[in-house]
Amino acid sequence: MSHDLDLLALGAHPDDVEVHVGGILALASDRGMKAAILDLTSGDLGTRGTAETRRLEAQEAARILGVTRTVLDFPDGRFTEEEVFRIRLMAEIRRVRPRVLILPAPDDRHPDHRRAHRLAREAAYYAGLKNYPCPGTPWRPEAVAWAGGENPGQPDLLVDVSAVWDRRMAAFDAFGSQFNQDPSQPVTRIAHPAFRRGVVGRAMHWGSLRMCEWAEALWCDMPAPKALLEILARLESPA
Repeated sequence: MSHDLDLLALGAHPDDVEVHVGGILALASDRGMKAAILDLTSGDLGTRGTAETRRLEAQEAARILGVTRTVLDFPDGRFTEEEVFRIRLMAEIRRVRPRVLILPAPDDRHPDHRRAHRLAREAAYYAGLKNYPCPGTPWRPEAVAWAGGENPGQPDLLVDVSAVWDRRMAAFDAFGSQFNQDPSQPVTRIAHPAFRRGVVGRAMHWGSLRMCEWAEALWCDMPAPKALLEILARLESPA
């Protein structure tokens, strides 16, 4: 049974994916691959912006990257690992049939990110069980990877995103309600100029490890699954 998506990147909130793997998604689009973003919530508990504003920003970011986007509308900060949420996520995985699934980090300062990782890993496994009572035809991604948290350590895999760096950062900057330094808005951690510098500096450092200008990192259970390695090889192949 063939996959429908090459790559699905999942975030707990709009902008989570763009912080970490926007370049990977832009590369996938440029290589003719089918890629998408899945947001579990609309980020309605965020200090800045509204759920509607963040939805509009998220759609603009997806347009810039050249991918599709869906939001499951789980309650921000209040979704759990209970079956009601797992089944909804399982049904979405069965609907879009990704070959590779990218998740938030298992260890992160934000509880939603940690919970999203655990919930999605379980959903990805159980979605492949034919006897599990869940809508859709059974489907299990061939590989699961995750993006970095606060202090993720040495990456397992690095992807050269130099060719799409400007577009990747344009998608990041599309979330003006979250990242703009607007003096009329509360100064949050991610709205501070140091946060953006951290995103740029991290990619520059990882690029130095790959001997390229900019890179993004992934982690996975080792040895790296064949499907993940094949996808990454396609990402870095000539356009």
